[in-house]
Amino acid sequence: MLRNTLATLGKSATRRSYSDKAAAQSLAEEALKQKTGGQFKATLPKGDKKPAKAAGAKDSYWKSIAIGTGATTGALMGGLFYYGRPFADGREDKEMHQPMWDQLLPDPLPEPYRRPYTLVINLDETLVYSTWSREHGWRHAKRPGVDYFLSYLSQFYEIVIFTSQPAMNAMPILDKLDPYQYAMYRLYRDGTRYVDGQYIKDISHLNRDLSKVIIMDSNPHAFSLQPENGVALKPWKGEANDQGLLEYIPFLEAVALTNPTDIRPVLQSFGDSHIPEEWAKREADMNEQHRQQWLAEQQGKPSNRNLGSLLRGGGAAGAPEGPPPTYLEQMRAHVRETFAQEHEAMKGQPLMPPGQEQQQPGQGQ
Repeated sequence: MLRNTLATLGKSATRRSYSDKAAAQSLAEEALKQKTGGQFKATLPKGDKKPAKAAGAKDSYWKSIAIGTGATTGALMGGLFYYGRPFADGREDKEMHQPMWDQLLPDPLPEPYRRPYTLVINLDETLVYSTWSREHGWRHAKRPGVDYFLSYLSQFYEIVIFTSQPAMNAMPILDKLDPYQYAMYRLYRDGTRYVDGQYIKDISHLNRDLSKVIIMDSNPHAFSLQPENGVALKPWKGEANDQGLLEYIPFLEAVALTNPTDIRPVLQSFGDSHIPEEWAKREADMNEQHRQQWLAEQQGKPSNRNLGSLLRGGGAAGAPEGPPPTYLEQMRAHVRETFAQEHEAMKGQPLMPPGQEQQQPGQGQ
């Protein structure tokens, strides 16, 4: 009896011990599962290493740290650059959009070397025309009459070639275009203003009296700040028989010979008309007035007929056939003759008629 009782108590204790052990193990596994983010026991690290966190939780943690650090650093750097930047007065914009120098040209030459007027003229599609091909690359053609235009007008004008090209591109072209340097100065892109995607040639920076400055450009927007000084030229596209430059010589020549105190009202008087054509009409009208005045003077003079003239069958002795040249015609003839002689003495060859000595547009420089 006692033996049976002891056996029963032993079995009961064994069952309770197994049940308690299973319960304890179940509780431990549940706690471990919560701590490791739901990983199975088979995936846990072996040995006495601590269980690792879930991959998603680890990446999210470090990503949060990285984003927070980056945002803080960016905010600090942005504040440093904004509040601690060296130029807070707009000078960086001025350097990008204003000419590099306040005065683009040196002071005028002293007398008698000073020219009375300054002629600013564009390069592209005014003096040269540039084309590019895969076979030949860049090729540049001189406009017909450009040699005569520059050389002849250099007597009267301080010529400035002003291009919106960078200096490194334009200098080789200008060296071939003007080997005798009839153009006294050359200005490049760094002398322009950049406004609304356009390069503006602000001639107020030339260090010259604007009442004595003429700017000629194939792009009227280039002189939009001083339109009263501007002459808009038709762009030259490489036409072989173009006379666009040469036809302006009589007008520019007359300006220099008559010496107006302010060129701006003279230019504005032409309005939108083509200056060479309008000037030719005005000069023809002046010549006609001169002729009519001379005829009136001749009609008021007494006849000087004598026996010798009657025997010869002539009219009045020594009577001129027409009016004498006007002052402008006399000065023009004198200046052109002097220039031709000096040109021949300098180059050792006679002056060619304008346009005949020019390189044709199809030939590259």
